[in-house]
Amino acid sequence: MPGIDNQHWGKLCTMIKDSKSILLSTHVNADGDGLGSEIAFYYYLKDMNKDCRIINSTPCPYIYDIIDPDSLVEQYDIQMESWLEKVDLSIIFDIGDHKRVGELSAYIYGNCKVVSIDHHPVRENHPYTLNLVDSNAPATGYLIWKYFQYIEYKINELPITIANALYASIVTDTGSFKYQSTTPDTHYMAADLIMSGVNSYEIQKNIYEQRTFSQVKLMAEVINSLQYSKNGKIAWIAITQEMILKVNGTDEDVDGFTEFIRGIKGVEISFMILEKPDRSHRVSFRSSGQHSINDVAKIFNGGGHKFAAGASIKGSSIEEITSNIMKELAVKLPG
Repeated sequence: MPGIDNQHWGKLCTMIKDSKSILLSTHVNADGDGLGSEIAFYYYLKDMNKDCRIINSTPCPYIYDIIDPDSLVEQYDIQMESWLEKVDLSIIFDIGDHKRVGELSAYIYGNCKVVSIDHHPVRENHPYTLNLVDSNAPATGYLIWKYFQYIEYKINELPITIANALYASIVTDTGSFKYQSTTPDTHYMAADLIMSGVNSYEIQKNIYEQRTFSQVKLMAEVINSLQYSKNGKIAWIAITQEMILKVNGTDEDVDGFTEFIRGIKGVEISFMILEKPDRSHRVSFRSSGQHSINDVAKIFNGGGHKFAAGASIKGSSIEEITSNIMKELAVKLPG
């Protein structure tokens, strides 16, 4: 497993053993991989009788309730300050850019030891005490599974709460095992989790088959506003707060839209621009696998996987963002 060896895992073991209070967190707008990783790790730490909490800067999407039956995932609140100040170890998952922890930055960096477990390439000058990254891994949850194997934790059968969380991690970050990152070992991991009791259909049904009425209505709005490049290889959508309010929806309703339009025949790259309530914009990119797009996201101070990435942009209009993105994509897909 390039990038992480037994010596690295051993350091993590020592840091956990020596800690008293542990914070677990992931990036803002958490996805199945970040949430699954932190939830699985929480149950492991509690099994060691560690004082730990999962606190994220943004709420847990309802589609992941199935992997959080005990409502472990908390959203940051100022009232948590007294507990956060006594944290001596933070473990952050699937972060990509360390700034993506959001409001928790002040409590994490410079306040305690920090471990990052990730499969995104790390940015230079990162603030981590221990950086555990394997960019060849299909998901961060896969690395948690590997760690459990290293320490021989519940080697014959993982607890169902951990297995469910890790299954959500691997299934979401591989696109239900469709993406190029899916390896033979990915399927071995899935098999191991299913043998531990995971009902794969129930996990995927809860994540992918819970379309709300507002989401369906928003999709209709999106389809009507869909735009293409002249060669038909790039498709994009822009979603405003006005559109979301019109259907009585929320920002969560846009989940999966970028992937949906990427699936249109002939489209090789898709992107979505989402206007946030503060008038900043979140951009999501998807590629069919012919062209990388994390390099484009990086230009806009974002990042991510080679074929699935994103960025947050402030101080620009939708028209300006679209124009700038298309200039960069035209290099990859001229015409």
